[in-house]
Formats: sequence, C-alpha cells, structure tokens
Amino acid sequence: MTVSYTFGSSTTSIMNVLTAAALNQAASQESYRFNLVQNLLNKQFQQKIATLQANNDTSAKDNFLQVEISQLGQQKSLYNKLQSQYGQNANILSDITNQIVAMQNAASAGDSATFDGALATANADVSYLAVVQDNGTMQPDGVAQLQTSGLGLQSSASYDLSTPEGQAAALADLQNASNLISQVYAATTGNQTVAGSQASALGSQVNTLNGTLENDQFNNAASVTLQTLKLKTQLNTQVHLIQLNFANAQTAGANLQRQQLGLQATLEPPAPGTIFSIFG
Repeated sequence: MTVSYTFGSSTTSIMNVLTAAALNQAASQESYRFNLVQNLLNKQFQQKIATLQANNDTSAKDNFLQVEISQLGQQKSLYNKLQSQYGQNANILSDITNQIVAMQNAASAGDSATFDGALATANADVSYLAVVQDNGTMQPDGVAQLQTSGLGLQSSASYDLSTPEGQAAALADLQNASNLISQVYAATTGNQTVAGSQASALGSQVNTLNGTLENDQFNNAASVTLQTLKLKTQLNTQVHLIQLNFANAQTAGANLQRQQLGLQATLEPPAPGTIFSIFG
C-alpha cells in the first residue's frame, strides 16, 4: 500500500507541476501576443496622427498670408511716414503764412524792424520744410522749388518802407508769396489726407488678413485636436476589447487547471496516518 501511495502521489505531483507550467507558459505567450498587438495598434495610431496632421497642414497658405501681411505692413509704414512728413510741412507752411501776414501789417505801418524779423522767421521756416520723396501716388507739392527760389521777398531797406512806393512794392511781393504758399499748402494737406487714407485702408487689410490667419490656425488646431481625441478613444477601445479577450482566455485556462487538479485529487490515496489510509 505504501508503494502504491507513493507512486500515486508522485504521479499526481508531476501532473500538477506540468499543468501549472503549461498554464504559465500559455499566460506568458498571451502576454507576449497582447504586447505585440498593442504595439501594432500604437504604431497605426501614430501613422494616423501623422496623416491627419499632413492633411490639415495649412503652412503654405499661412506663409502666403504672412508674406502678404508683411508687404502690406511695409506699405502702411511708408504711408504713415508720408502722412507725418506732410503734416509737419503743413504746420511749417501755416507759420510762414502767419509771418507773411505780420510782414503785410508791418509794411503798411512802415515798421521795418517787425518786417525784417518776420522775414527772417519765414526764410528759416522755408529751410525747415522736408522734401518728401515722391512715390508716384502723390501730387507735386512745390516744396523743392520753394526752397530753391525762395519767397521772392527782400529786406525792408530794399523796399524803403518809409515811402508809399516802397510799401506798395513790398505788399505786392508779399501777395505773390502768399499765393505761392497757399498753393504749396493746398498740395501738402491734400497729400497728407491721401497718405492718411491709404495708411488706414492698408491697416484694415492687415487686420483682416491677421484675423483670417489666426482663425485658420485656430480652426486647424481645433480640428486636429478633436480628430486626435477620436482616434485615441478608438485606440483605447480596441486595447480594452483585446484585454478582455485575453482575460477570458486566461480565465478559461484557470478553470481548466482547477478541473484538472480536482480530478487528480479524487485519484490520490488518503494521507498516511488517517483512518482512510487502511483502504489504500
């Protein structure tokens, strides 16, 4: 009976070990297969993301818009500069007009000192005028010619303001100077208005294009993000289903092991030293 018990117990132990080893090997293989499948799904996911980003790539359009925005911005800066230069000239021309009025009053009154003082200020103002570079969209303002020829006025001594004839000659020249300054002023302020309008229009275009660029970039980013989340959800669902399939397979294997061990237990002899061992 002892030999039979020992033989049966050894056989049962060997079967238990083999069964457990087989199940462990199966579990290891299932884990290996699961990792392979998961890696494959992750690789496919990354490929889909790359394709998604490539299909939603708006860099060419964005670069075109940025170049256009830059060019319009440069034009706007030019017109802003023109507007400022014409504005400064307009202020100077206004002061020249004031000095001419002062000289007219001084000539009528025979006031040589006031006349010469206003003349000096007017001539200095002429030198302060900026010759604005013509860009083909502005009308000639006559500033360059004014600086070359001057106001056409002489000193009080040349006119001799103490005489009616001298006063009349001075007033005639002052009227010509006043007409000249009026023409230059009209052209200058007209150009200032045009430059300001152009700068404003270009600014509106820049703002519109900037808005288009920002909206395109935002919409593209939002689209890519939403589609990426969708793909990620699909990946997680696939992985979860695969995990469930492998878990079900492992549960079936464990159940088989329990059945095998139960069957083997019924075949084992009773443990030595118990009342049932006498029936072995």
